[in-house]
This record gives sequence, C-alpha cells and structure tokens, in this order.
Amino acid sequence: MFDLVKWGILIKVLPWTGLFCIGKLVMHWLKWEPWTFDALIGALLSAAIFVIAMILSNTLSDYRICEGIPSQIANSLETIYDLDRIIAAGHPDYDPQPLQQALINIGRSILDWLTDDKEFVIVDRSIDRLNPLLAKILVVDGGSGFVTYIHAEQAKIRSLTRQMRSNRDTDFIGAAYILLWLFLSGSIVALLSIGSERFSENLTVSMLMVTLFVYLLFLIKDLDNPFQYDGKSSVDVGLDPLEDVCVKLSLS
Repeated sequence: MFDLVKWGILIKVLPWTGLFCIGKLVMHWLKWEPWTFDALIGALLSAAIFVIAMILSNTLSDYRICEGIPSQIANSLETIYDLDRIIAAGHPDYDPQPLQQALINIGRSILDWLTDDKEFVIVDRSIDRLNPLLAKILVVDGGSGFVTYIHAEQAKIRSLTRQMRSNRDTDFIGAAYILLWLFLSGSIVALLSIGSERFSENLTVSMLMVTLFVYLLFLIKDLDNPFQYDGKSSVDVGLDPLEDVCVKLSLS
C-alpha cells in the first residue's frame, strides 16, 4: 500500500526537480552553458555535500534524543501510578483516583498541546496540579519517601516537556542554515551552467544531484522539529506511548 507520509518529502522535492529540468533545457537551448566540469566545480559540490553531512549529523543526533521523550514521559506517568496504587494498598483510607485522574490529564494535555496546537501553559498547569495531591499523600503516608519518588518523576516530566517545547519552538543554528542555503544555491547555479557534449547524461546527473540536495534539505528541516504534527512532516516522533498510557490509566 502506498504510504503518502513516507514518500512525502520526495513528493515535495519533485516540483523543484522539474523546475531545474526546465531551467537546464532553457539554458541548453539558449547555449548559456559557459562552464565545464573541473576541479573548482568538484570542490564546490564536495563542500556542499560536507555542509549537508555536518548539519544532518547534528539534527539526527538531536532527533534520536527526542524520539525517546514520549516513552520517558509515559514511563514516569506509569511509575507515579504504580506508587499511587502501592500507597492505596497500604492505607485503606487513601483514595488513589484523584492522582490517577491527574496523571491522565497530564498525558492528554501533552497530546492536546502537540496535536491540537493548544498553549503550552495547559501542560504546565496539569503538572502543577500534582502538588496538592502530593501534600495529601504526605499527610496519609508520613515520611515513607513515596512523595520524594513521585516528586522526582514529576520534575522529570516537567523537564522533558520543556525540552520538547524548546525543540519545537527553535531551529538549528541559524548560521548553519545560511551556509547550507549558500552552498546549495551555488551548486544548483553551477549545475545549470555546466555544459557537456552529451547533454542527456549531463541533464540526468544534474537532476539526480539536485533531487538529492533538495531532498536532504527538506529532511533536515523536518528532523530539526520532530514535534510538528501539522501533516507537513514525514518524520514526526510517534506519540503511541503517551496515547497508550492514557488509555491504560483510563481503564484501570
């Protein structure tokens, strides 16, 4: 079955390849191909590939970190839920439902913020609502240390969500993107201007290189913000762990 999301970047790239092809045909027809492939052109293309590789390596590294954030948040929610049940088992007069519902609200607020473009403040508020519930546990359970464990998981959730927010609201180093655009633009101009006795081979190789460059540019932009969820990115981080834990807690 054809997966539109999987092929999304290539579909976005093909119009640019088509424009380049038209430009190359026009340049050839008008005989505006003053350059030949030499060491300088090779150095330019090599530099463009180096810049792409450098930025792609950094964005991939950040993406790998972001990829595990939903699972870490889900694990923290489940850990707090387990502690809540342990406290309830040891203290029959303690009602675990309010804390359980608060955990569900945290998970859903994160999903709403990411997928429905809600304000981040709803996430912060849902996490803060754990505090009065922890105060009640402190009264019921005394100094057993459960509150300390739960508070540590709460702090972890807060840290991870703010990391997601920072990654979502900012781009990779702006100067790096300027350098990337500069070398890609120069490479495309060079490929348009290079002439060859065998035009069909020249056109084919040039189109493949432009497709590669533009594809990697779009890929880097998507990897740089893996929490978009606007239907435009093909590499959004999966939210299944968060959705699963919300369902699990709701059914408990």
